[in-house]
Formats: sequence, C-alpha cells, structure tokens
Amino acid sequence: MHAIEVLNLYKSYGDVKALSGLSLNVRLGEIYGLIGPNGAGKTTTLKILAGLLRPDKGFARIYGYDVVRQRVKALSMIGYVPENPVVFQNLSVEEFLYFIAALRGLSKGYINDRLDYYLEVFGLASKRDKLMSELSRGMVQKVLVTAALIVDPKVLLMDEPMAGMDPESQHVFKEEVRKLAARGVTVLISSHLLDMVEKLCTRVGIIHQGRLVVEGTITEIKRMAAEEPGSTLEEVFLKIIKSR
Repeated sequence: MHAIEVLNLYKSYGDVKALSGLSLNVRLGEIYGLIGPNGAGKTTTLKILAGLLRPDKGFARIYGYDVVRQRVKALSMIGYVPENPVVFQNLSVEEFLYFIAALRGLSKGYINDRLDYYLEVFGLASKRDKLMSELSRGMVQKVLVTAALIVDPKVLLMDEPMAGMDPESQHVFKEEVRKLAARGVTVLISSHLLDMVEKLCTRVGIIHQGRLVVEGTITEIKRMAAEEPGSTLEEVFLKIIKSR
C-alpha cells in the first residue's frame, strides 16, 4: 500500500484546467518532491490531498482512505503546511499551536514534549508568548511547520515550506524532515527551490499543465532527459519543460 495515492485527478476553476488526469503514488517513508512551472497544478494537488478542495473527477487516498468519502480518517493522518499562511493574528504562538492540536482532538499533555522540542529547534522558544501578528514572515512559516509536526502525522504535505526562512532555519527544517522520513513518515513537498528538492527528496515528480510528465529519482530523471550525471535538477527541469 502507498501512503499517498492519486489517480486520474481532474480539477477546473471555471474555464481554467488546473489538473488534467494527474496520477502519482508516494511510498511509505519517502520524501517526494513535486515540481513544475507556475500554474502546473502543484498547490491544487496538495489542497485536494489536504481535504480543502474536491476533485471534479478521480480520487486521492491517504493510507488507503479516500480524502472525500473518508475525509476525517484520511485527514487525521496528515500534517499540512499551506503555501499562504493562514493564522489567527490575535493568538500567541503557544495558543495557536494548542488550538491546532485541539482541532485534531489532541490534549496539551499529548503534544507538550513535541511542542517544546520544535519551538527550541526552530528558534521559537523565546517567541511562544508573542502574538502571531508580531512575527516576521519567516517566523510565521516556522510556526506553521511546527503546527504540522506536533500532531505526529503519518503524512506531511508541504507547499513551499521554507518560504521566508533564513539559511539556518532551512538547514534545521531539512534535517528534521530527514529524521521523520527515517522513522517512516511520508513527505510530499511542493517547491520552486530546486536545489533543495535535489538534495532532500528521494524521488521527484515533474508536472506540467496538470499532468505528471516525468517521475523518478534525480539520477533516473537525468537519464530520461539525456543529461549528464553532473547536471543540476534545474537544468534538467528546464529542458523537460521546454520540450513540452
């Protein structure tokens, strides 16, 4: 069984087709990078998996649970970092994180150890009593990542998770993702930071105009694109997209 299954997904916004038969699978414990040009359907895919959008056709499953028909069970397994921050400005960092946990039916006692750990590793310990409105964009992003991690997810869905983060925080983020994957957590990351994707992800899918056009390890994708092993993912990506 795959941790994430997407089969023949279609989604349109009026006359605009966001997904046109997208299919992909993400294995247990895998760090999968989903990349593509603007408007390729990356964010739409993650929103469907996170239960925020309903597909027009096709299905998406988390650990075998359909995100539409078995929504509560499917979503109980995920941690989600959205592309655009959505927070309650008048809550403190700690209050916001406890609120997210409460929405999942988790007690303060259940999350306290993880909460303290992630606040420390992301440099947020001194900010726990600050209002969300007082934080920088990068700080807000680290709070959102923390919110996704403290619920002890089996699957992490992250859309541009390092937006606004400083280099040190980016390094910490990547190390924490690797640790979680080593423990069996499945990670799906959508990002334009191709250097990060190349170094972090175990497998990559390139989507274009709502369809998966290439998928594999970095080495496999370079081979498919007839590129030299020393080529960067950026060079391979540009060659593949320009050929479409």
